[in-house]
Amino acid sequence: MGKILAAVAMLLLGAAPLAAEEFPWCVKLDAFTQNCAFANYNDCVAMAASATSPATGVGRCIRNPSYQAPAAAVRPKPAPAKTASPQR
Repeated sequence: MGKILAAVAMLLLGAAPLAAEEFPWCVKLDAFTQNCAFANYNDCVAMAASATSPATGVGRCIRNPSYQAPAAAVRPKPAPAKTASPQR
């Protein structure tokens, strides 16, 4: 029981304002409580498994709707390879 309370306290105290959330994964407990401080899905699932809400039960992982990948992480697709025309 103490671990559950500690996990919920971490979620509530660690929650940042919506504008400051810059990670792609969130633990969502209910309509008003979520923590978007997870860079990968596995970390999110680990926290969600130990977090509970009276309204919804266990926490669940969702993609952060406010997350925008850094410009450096987005790479354009390479141009298709040119094929040589047959020579006569």
